[in-house]
This record gives sequence, C-alpha cells and structure tokens, in this order.
Amino acid sequence: MNRRLTFLVAAFEALVVAGIGLGIVLLPLTVVWLFENDLSIDWLVPFRASADVWMMAHGTRLVVPAGAFGSTQVPQFVVSMIPLGLSLLIGFMALRMGRRLTSAIELWPAWLATALVYGGISFLLSTVAYNEFVYPVTWQGTFLPPAFLLLFVILGSLFGKRQAFGEAASLPEPAERMWVLEFLNRRVDNLHWAIRAVSAPALRAGTGVVAILLGVSAIFIAVMLAINWIQVIRLYEGLQVTFLGGVMITVGQLAILPNLVVFGASWFTGVGFQIGTGSLISPVATVVGPLPALPITSALPIGELSFGTIALLVPLVGAFLATILIRRHADAIRFEFASAWSAAITLGLSIAVVSAVEMGLLALLASGGVGPGRLQEIGVNPLLVAGVVFVEVAVVSILAAFFSARPDAPDHPLVQSPRKSH
Repeated sequence: MNRRLTFLVAAFEALVVAGIGLGIVLLPLTVVWLFENDLSIDWLVPFRASADVWMMAHGTRLVVPAGAFGSTQVPQFVVSMIPLGLSLLIGFMALRMGRRLTSAIELWPAWLATALVYGGISFLLSTVAYNEFVYPVTWQGTFLPPAFLLLFVILGSLFGKRQAFGEAASLPEPAERMWVLEFLNRRVDNLHWAIRAVSAPALRAGTGVVAILLGVSAIFIAVMLAINWIQVIRLYEGLQVTFLGGVMITVGQLAILPNLVVFGASWFTGVGFQIGTGSLISPVATVVGPLPALPITSALPIGELSFGTIALLVPLVGAFLATILIRRHADAIRFEFASAWSAAITLGLSIAVVSAVEMGLLALLASGGVGPGRLQEIGVNPLLVAGVVFVEVAVVSILAAFFSARPDAPDHPLVQSPRKSH
C-alpha cells in the first residue's frame, strides 16, 4: 500500500473501531430508550451516557458536581474506575488493526490517520457529552482516547506478525518495523550479560505467575456465582427493573468483570481489596460496609471462609510451576552463571520483580472511584499488592530456580576439578 492508501485504510479502520466501541454501549441503551422511554427524556441522554462510558474505557475521568440526589445532598465526586471489559475489547481491535497495517510500505501515514480520526471523534464526543450533571475532564476526553488507540496500533504494527499477501508479501517490511527491531536488537546486545541471560525467562515466568493468579480468580468467581445463584436472582428481583433493564445491568457487570478478576487475584495473594473506604475483603479478615446492589457482588468472598488461608497457596504454587516450566528457556542462565546460588537468586528475584510490577499495574488500572464518599476507594492498593507478590514469589522462585537455572557441569578438562590420584 502506498502512503495515500495506507492513510485512508487506517482512517476507515479507526472509524470502525470507534463505532464498535461506542455502539456496544449505545445500542442496548437505545433499545431501552425506545421501548421503556419516558417521553420527556431525549435520545441525547442515552447517547451522552454511552459517550461517557466510551471515554471511561480509555481512561477518562468523569466529574459529578455537588447537588441533590433525591432528598440527600451529595458532594462533588469523580468516577475514575475504568471498565476494563470495554477497554480490552478496544485494545484487541487496535492490535488487530495494527497487524493488518504491516502490509504497508510505511507505517507513519497509518499512525497519523489513526490519531487524527480517533482524536476528532473523541473531541466530538467529549463536547457532545458535556452536561452540567456529569461531564468528562476536558483534556482527558480529547487526548486520552487517541493516545490509547494509537499505542495499541503502534504495538500491533511494529511487533505483530506481518500480514501481507500476494505481491505485498515480496516487498520489504515497513521501514519503521525494521528500524525499531534493529534498534532493540542493538540495545539487547549491549546489555550486561546477566541481564541479557535473565530477562527473557524472568519475563516468561513472572507473566506466568500473574496469569495463574488471574485464571484461578476467574474460575473462583464463576464458581461463587454458581453457588450463590439464588442470591443473584434475589438481587436482580430487588432492583425491580424490567427485562431490558436487567439486560443493561448485565452488560454493565460484564464491562467491570475484568476489574473483579483483578480484585480476586489480589484476594488470593492475601492483600485483598476494598469496596469502600474502611472496608477490607481478604482471606484472613473481612470488614465490609454497605455494598452496591449489583448481582455480581454475590461472587465476593464475604464472611468467614474455612478455606481462606489455603487461598494463599495459589501465588506460591503458581510461582513454583512458572519457575520450573521455564527450564528449557533458561539455557543462557545455566551457561553464563558459574554458581548455582548466584543463578537461582538472580532468576528468582527477577521473576518476583516482573510479577510484582505487572500485578501492581493491573491493580492500578482496575481500581478507582465510582461514587461519593466512601465509594471513592474501590479496588486494590497497587504498592501493597506489588510488595506482597514480590515477597511471595521471590521465596518460592529462588528455591525452584535451583532446578531451572542450576549451571550445567563443565565439560572442559581445564575447568573440571582435579581428581584424586589412586
């Protein structure tokens, strides 16, 4: 593709991504508005609500000014929790968009088109969505959505598998891909030998630990929902909404489901999470106040659980398995390090650093405020969970690394210890 075609294709795909992301929220809201509408409510109300949720998925915060809510006076508050379900969908579409652009000769026209089109859409939506009762932070609503999409498009176009067919497959790769890959290869070659040997296996194992935590958390939430299905139904009935209203509540819960999975992963580390200031839900202690009347709260492990302390084994077992399973990727460590102690400690601490940083970032993204007062603190303390994960993973990974990273026995006679003469 030449520059003009690359620009037009990227502009069209950015428009499609924006349409899908906004439409997922706007379509069900429009259906509710059509069939259950109070004639005094204009269609701009669901449109503005959809635009607000769309911007929140890109990291934009919403400001709710102080005012009366029924008979209660509510102070100003900020809605800062990111609906990670919608964010993941948009990020996935952006990555695929970036991979499709790898057939172009140059990538910068596609990046420029993505920023311009998506930036124009976000500026339009942030302007239309502005309302005296709730409004996005202006600069965030304008700049964060294009920055979010552009980041994933760039990652997909630079590091994704090239998708080129026909005559395009015989053309050289985009200059930007070649330059970045060559630059990274040079930087890696210039790294200290210990960092170069440890970085790849530590990244694999550390990410594996976090993936195990998230996977176990997702299964646990599903099991808790299945066990407490009667309570789920009662909460739906207690909301006293129509069928379409129930569908909207379900869609909203799916949007924050990844947030709850991160909360569950933190619960298994022992740190737990909070639903409101002063609350704590963890395997060893649970203190909760009034909870939002959402059916998915039935999956929260509230109360005394006989298996609570057993949950702490999940990160320990995960660290052990992840460290053992990277043995075939640790050849450089076994070759470069001469001491089993230095190899095991270096690899174990590196795995702990990777898992702690990733878990801390996930906690930061999944947490935020959703309402006034105590509801401004929902989620996980990122620094605390990162510190705890580091300690838990480091202890186990160092021990397991004596198997994965133990240096091989030297095979050259000059470096072998002299045998006793008989």
